[in-house]
Amino acid sequence: MVELALFSNNLNGSVPPSLGTIPKSLRNCTSLIRVRLDGNNLIGNISKAFGIYPNLTFIYLSRNNFYGEISSNFGECPKLGALNISMNNITGGIPCEIGNWSQLQALDLSLNHIVGEIPKELGKLNSLTKLILRGNQLTGRLPTEIGAFNELEYLDLSANRFNNSVPESLGHLLKLHYLDLSNNQFVQELPKELEKLVQLSELDASHNLFGGEIPFQICSLKSLEKLNLSHNNLSGSIPNCFEGMHGLSIIDISDNQLQGPSIALEMVDTEVFIELSYHLGKS
Repeated sequence: MVELALFSNNLNGSVPPSLGTIPKSLRNCTSLIRVRLDGNNLIGNISKAFGIYPNLTFIYLSRNNFYGEISSNFGECPKLGALNISMNNITGGIPCEIGNWSQLQALDLSLNHIVGEIPKELGKLNSLTKLILRGNQLTGRLPTEIGAFNELEYLDLSANRFNNSVPESLGHLLKLHYLDLSNNQFVQELPKELEKLVQLSELDASHNLFGGEIPFQICSLKSLEKLNLSHNNLSGSIPNCFEGMHGLSIIDISDNQLQGPSIALEMVDTEVFIELSYHLGKS
């Protein structure tokens, strides 16, 4: 068998006995090239269900009830281009062997129970265009190696427990269109290096512990359409340069410690949705 596609059904439990249960049968199908089991109610221990597949190009297991940890065997899939195991009950950490996926373009581990830090080996994935880790229990500092994703266009790290500051190397992701850092515990200032992300269309850094002023360098992002910096500890005044960001459709800087008049936003396009509530303090 080279391809197994059972996606978008209402299957539950195990695959019929004629195919064998998922934990036993798939492990022996070493010729597999593509696997799609997403959108079912399948169960099984992902740590034991999958073996070594030297020809595997993509595997979609999202929206099931798989559990267990991500097997280090996945590191023996050198041709893997896409892995999606989102919306399951996966635990444990991200294995260092993930750095062996030199051809990986899309990785989605979102909405699981994955813990620990992002391994620095992730920075070896030079072909990666999409990385989604939202809705887990990842902690610690983002590795500086995250700036090595030369092709990355979409990065979602939201709803985890990352803390410490955002590395300056994030400014190396020159092809990035979407960046979501929301609902973490990031501290200190937003890195000024964000000004290099000239293709960025959406930036969400809300619900963190960012402090200091809104960096005026953010106004260099002429492609930006949505900006959410709400629910932080930002202080100082609103940058005057916002008025030159004609592509913006949403600005949310509510629930911060910003001070002074909102004159900096008076020249912004009247069709822009601007959320300012609670940002002016008592002034």
